Amino acid sequence: MRGHGLRDGVMWEVLALRRLTDLMNRVSAQDDLSSLFDMVVDGAADVVGFKVAAISLVVPSGDVEVVAVAGDDDARAELLGRRTPRANLEAEFAVAERWGSLRFVPAGELPDGSAEGWVSPDWTAPTPDGDPDAWHPEDTLIAPFFDAVGELLGILSVDLPLTGRRPDVTQRAVLELFANQTGIAISGARQRHGLAERVRLVEAVQTVARIAQEDLDPAKVVDVAAVPISAGLASAGLWLRAFAGEDDDERESVSARSGAPVRTPVSLVAIARRMAASCWRAGVVAVVGTEHAEPPALWADDDVSQVRTFLNDAGARSLLVAPMGSGSSCFGYIACTRGPDDPDWTEAEAVAALEMGRDLGRAIRNARLYAVERRVGAELREADRSKTQLFSTVSHELKNPLASIVGHVELLRQEPDGNPDWSLGVIERNTERLQSLVDDLLTLSRVSDPDRAMPEADVDLGEVSRDVVDMFRPRADTQQVRLTFDLQERLPLVRGSADDLERVVQNLVSNAVKFTPAGGQVAVRVESRRDRVVLECTDDGLGISEEDQERLFTEFFRGTNPQSLQVPGTGLGLSIARRVVDRHGGRIDLDSELGRGTSVRLLLPAL
Repeated sequence: MRGHGLRDGVMWEVLALRRLTDLMNRVSAQDDLSSLFDMVVDGAADVVGFKVAAISLVVPSGDVEVVAVAGDDDARAELLGRRTPRANLEAEFAVAERWGSLRFVPAGELPDGSAEGWVSPDWTAPTPDGDPDAWHPEDTLIAPFFDAVGELLGILSVDLPLTGRRPDVTQRAVLELFANQTGIAISGARQRHGLAERVRLVEAVQTVARIAQEDLDPAKVVDVAAVPISAGLASAGLWLRAFAGEDDDERESVSARSGAPVRTPVSLVAIARRMAASCWRAGVVAVVGTEHAEPPALWADDDVSQVRTFLNDAGARSLLVAPMGSGSSCFGYIACTRGPDDPDWTEAEAVAALEMGRDLGRAIRNARLYAVERRVGAELREADRSKTQLFSTVSHELKNPLASIVGHVELLRQEPDGNPDWSLGVIERNTERLQSLVDDLLTLSRVSDPDRAMPEADVDLGEVSRDVVDMFRPRADTQQVRLTFDLQERLPLVRGSADDLERVVQNLVSNAVKFTPAGGQVAVRVESRRDRVVLECTDDGLGISEEDQERLFTEFFRGTNPQSLQVPGTGLGLSIARRVVDRHGGRIDLDSELGRGTSVRLLLPAL
């Protein structure tokens, strides 16, 4: 038992001062608060003279949680980690006696709803009955401690004085000093932590800003930025995703504090995408924890439920989503998780995440602008080459028939009495060739102009194909080629230009008949496949080599097969067909093998 007396020949007040001096010397340099808390509760129990001492801290939820207990193993086992609602503590403060900064609530005065404290099963007050200062096992003595602006940080509570009596003025003063030093230690630790946090975040923001200034494509921006962002935000897991652009694919980079692989939660990608867009418009980050979701107006209940299910499965306690964007566009998001032992996200971290998202957004925008610039430059160079090639090819295609016409006109002038039928026949054929070339060039110009509106109507591709097949049947019979037509009943319509689509079908059937030798067969079938109307034209003719297939739809390409070059044509038909089909939202597929025939499929969206 300890009272006002000597301990090993030294007054206990001197021992208390020594312990307080040691505590004060270590407070300023103490980074491990748990060790400091143990030092405080040990001093409060040993020096001030209580069997039990405990420190409770105000946690982010507002509750008060016991973080350190000294003096009794049973008390430590029962009390450590216990939480008390802040309202209960304030109710006790309201009825407590004020002993300086201490709060004393006598037994029987605790308000209704107060949690039951720990009571030693074998403690007996060593004081005579009737002593007004005798300590009752249900008495409560609390020493609150505060930060520099007066905000409650926590409490130091003691129980069961070894003297069996309520502490005297000196003991109370020592207890107050222990509580004050605890508040100073917590405030100092928080200041050091805040400074370290600011340094960490500034370094991360500066690193991301440097990355944003480099000439990187969006995929590299995401990969390079993942590590500094994860370190700067002190995340347990990171998902950094850039949405797909016109010239690049969607890209995601993941990392984990442990270095282990991080499983991408596919079910949450859509939620994160929606939240990123909403957060970018609002200029905020979104956070979901086990008990809160911020900002509430942006979160749907079902989304919060899915996020919390993921957090539980991943062993995490919170998720932060920050948008990546520039101007009015959101280009992706930063998603971070923290583990159950990690602190809550701070305002400084939220601001830093937004800043890094802006830097990455600018980097992605710049990278895509550079990509567009490079692509447009390449297209302009290609267009210039195509223009030069077009002039050269058109000049060549015009020169040959014109030279033939001029030659035969000169022949007719030199021999006016000769037989003109041969020359007139040559002139007529070459005139038709020129007329066909001019018509194809005008059509190519028309279907290639994106600013020219396409006349639209509901088109029955089956009837159009039937008319085209009937048109080419005499030619097929002349060449001894069997031409068949098969049409599915109740074929859906397509939307577009009937004239342009008829020209495409004419080109496909004409080519099939022209390049199929006598005795061969051409089959045309029109049917519906899911949401498409499909025309398939198959022949067993000359076929097309793999090398020629790569250039088949370019202007004026006639192929390299000597047999196919003997068949007249301008080389514009298939390029016109491809452009018409593109304007109709469809596509042309081709399967061919040299010497074994060709199959061409025209696929158009059905109404």
